[in-house]
Amino acid sequence: MRKSFLVLALIYGMMLAGAAYWQLYSDLDESPANPRYYLMFRQERGPIFDGCGRTLAFSAAEDGVYVRCYAAPSLSHVVGYFHERYGITGLERLYQEELSQGRSLFTTLDLELQKRAEELLQGVNGAVVALRPATGEVLALVSSPWVDGSALDENWPDYLADVRSPFLNRATQGLYPPGSTVKPIVYWAAAALGRVDDETSWSDPGVLNLPGGMISNAGGRAHGQISIAEALAYSSNVVFAELAVDLEEQLLKCFRLFGLGQQIDFELGNLEGFVPAGIASPYHAAQLGIGQGELLVTPLQMAQAAAALANGGILMRPYLVKELRGGLRLRQITRPQVVQELLPKSAANTVRKAMALAAREGTAQTHLSGSLDYAGKTGTAQTGRSAADHAWFIGFAPVDAPQVAVAVVIEHGGAGAAAAAPVGAEIMLKALQMSE
Repeated sequence: MRKSFLVLALIYGMMLAGAAYWQLYSDLDESPANPRYYLMFRQERGPIFDGCGRTLAFSAAEDGVYVRCYAAPSLSHVVGYFHERYGITGLERLYQEELSQGRSLFTTLDLELQKRAEELLQGVNGAVVALRPATGEVLALVSSPWVDGSALDENWPDYLADVRSPFLNRATQGLYPPGSTVKPIVYWAAAALGRVDDETSWSDPGVLNLPGGMISNAGGRAHGQISIAEALAYSSNVVFAELAVDLEEQLLKCFRLFGLGQQIDFELGNLEGFVPAGIASPYHAAQLGIGQGELLVTPLQMAQAAAALANGGILMRPYLVKELRGGLRLRQITRPQVVQELLPKSAANTVRKAMALAAREGTAQTHLSGSLDYAGKTGTAQTGRSAADHAWFIGFAPVDAPQVAVAVVIEHGGAGAAAAAPVGAEIMLKALQMSE
């Protein structure tokens, strides 16, 4: 009896362990070993739309199966793709159950803005993220290069051989030093803590000698006696290095308040980047204050930070999915969510004015400065290698009632003013034109 009991107990334990594995650890629905996996591709699937009701993805019958068609190649990094051989990614994967039941997915994206960003990034490695500051809605998210979800069969070998990594979503997974695009955050921190005000004047001799190293302006240019707003507009490394040294550990706290160094609560997987745990020396603080050193960010994080400055210091959670409809279930609607209120609001408004000055007559000037009402900040991030620097731009428009905030990074694009700022300005212009 004892042996029989032990055998039965062993069998029961094995059955329980097997059930736990299949239910908790093994994704049977997406396993090619499961015959039911292939049934998905013989059934029509729910469509995916942008925020204006334009179709982003739909199913078309072809040789007895349904193939997925996409409105733009760059959607592969957001909407994803749905393919019998190559799998399921992006929102297609995240909302697999709902879409397989024929439900319709409405996103926050704007297809026309997505296409414009795709056009502007054609032929370069980089990323663009455009957000609606007041809500956190993602209007466009493009990572270049991309894979075309509508042409995977024809191009898959080329995608695998492409050394530019077209499967990498640079907008959410790319890690870059931010360069001078962190200066608005440093300015906000100094203003919020009462270290500077509109009347504060600085002497900028072009270089700042600190124990452990020297900080210099681009080309060693001396700006002389300037206001803090002018220091941002003309991107004075000397002034912002001095501010960072004065802020010390508070600088790191403010970086984290703006979402740097931490993963964002977002539908798509994203990296947290890196903000150091402490300040090792004045020179270390100075490097961080101009976006160099070991500081690493994603374009999504910088777009969120730009949107917070545009939104009076209110940091919103970025989101992609607006609504699910159809079937026997109730509509599921996503509501905007506040992540953090970065008080005081006056500090954000002060930074906003300085970024507007940068767009009118500083480093963020573009061919649209005379016709587009926008605020911006460029960045030229050193890579530490012989390759050219990464080019950055963050901004928002219009200045006093922002409807769009953007972050642009062009890998090895050189100066942010030349490579990234024109892209950001064009995207903001397109966004405002579509909202008229």
